[in-house]
Amino acid sequence: MTAPPEHSNDEDQTGDRHKARARRTRERLLDSMYRLALEKDFRDITVQELFERAGVARSTFYAHFRDKEDLLVAGYESIGTPTTRMVHVSGHKRVVLDASTWLFIATERHASLTTSFFNSPSQTVILAHLENVLLIQVREHYRKQGFYQSDELRGEVAVRCFVGALIGLWLWWVRHDYPYPATDMTEAFDALMNNGTWPSPIDAS
Repeated sequence: MTAPPEHSNDEDQTGDRHKARARRTRERLLDSMYRLALEKDFRDITVQELFERAGVARSTFYAHFRDKEDLLVAGYESIGTPTTRMVHVSGHKRVVLDASTWLFIATERHASLTTSFFNSPSQTVILAHLENVLLIQVREHYRKQGFYQSDELRGEVAVRCFVGALIGLWLWWVRHDYPYPATDMTEAFDALMNNGTWPSPIDAS
């Protein structure tokens, strides 16, 4: 039997060029959304403004995104996904999802954009998308660790408590104009939520 023909280098290079072109298009559209969000409320941004600012055709926009909300979700995804790390809690090893670093560091890097988003009337829409992204990530992590399958109700409670605490702290930080560095916020959150370490009580004696 003869071996099936292999893809030629030309075909591979063509595929790589298509991927690179698609990536650049998505990046231009995301950049257009960020720039427009600094100028106006997210609800007032139109798809036409997005593709005109990015210099792409309408059909090109819809080849990549369903609507501007889909583009917004891609903006969260473009900063990557949270990594995992091993910690020791009460003498036991645990794999934790480092969602706090993912969120706080990216926010600090794009502080002016975040401030613009959350000072606008569209903040509830944007926050709902962020919450959904985090819920999916944390739920999937808990499934991989076996927490979610063993008891779906308690697993879902754990997911929503973690995400709710993270978003609540993050919103306080954003709305108070980033009073502490992102690394401090991450360390404080993880000490409590991942390691179970509460602040020491004040000695009243």
